[in-house]
Amino acid sequence: MHIDEKDEARDRARLDNASLDDAIADSFPASDPPSQTSPITATPSQAQMPLGHAGAMGDQVRVYRVIEPRKASQPFSGPGNDSGGRWTTPRTQAVYASLSPAAAILEYLAHLEGETPDKLMMASATVPIESVLAQLELPSEWKERPYRDTVRQIGDAWSKTKKSLALRVPSAVCDGECNVLLNPDHPDFAKLHMDHLAPMKLDPRLRI
Repeated sequence: MHIDEKDEARDRARLDNASLDDAIADSFPASDPPSQTSPITATPSQAQMPLGHAGAMGDQVRVYRVIEPRKASQPFSGPGNDSGGRWTTPRTQAVYASLSPAAAILEYLAHLEGETPDKLMMASATVPIESVLAQLELPSEWKERPYRDTVRQIGDAWSKTKKSLALRVPSAVCDGECNVLLNPDHPDFAKLHMDHLAPMKLDPRLRI
């Protein structure tokens, strides 16, 4: 093959490759769909989402709460569950629980006033995943103290409309952990199944 013929063959190959690249590019949308592992960004139409749609797995969600023995008969309900917190105002029904024993201990210590009680208990229960919503849209000041009205309005509206039995929210005490608000007044509260209640003792090194 002459040199001119070789040059022409290379030119044809480059044109064929360019055409193939264009064809492949045309077969994809202008922007690829988001990765399934990418963080979910809330829009005004999806400030809250069923937990199962937000990436959680399984049929049940286990929740934990550190309590004093006097609350052993009603670890996830009973008097005092309308005292308010970061996500709810006083007189709004909401029991604050966590998604892990460690987070439950941290939350208890963060809100403890005075000496650590000698006797404590760890309670755990399961809630059907379809009864749990995930809070996706967060006000910029959701971690701030004193607690902000814009944040409390979220929990108040959720509780008073009985939107779900439980609402998952992020923990301000520990990044990466989550808490769960439970509504004892919700018609589905009977679906909460307590499966563990045992004495526990906090390591004294956890208190300053």
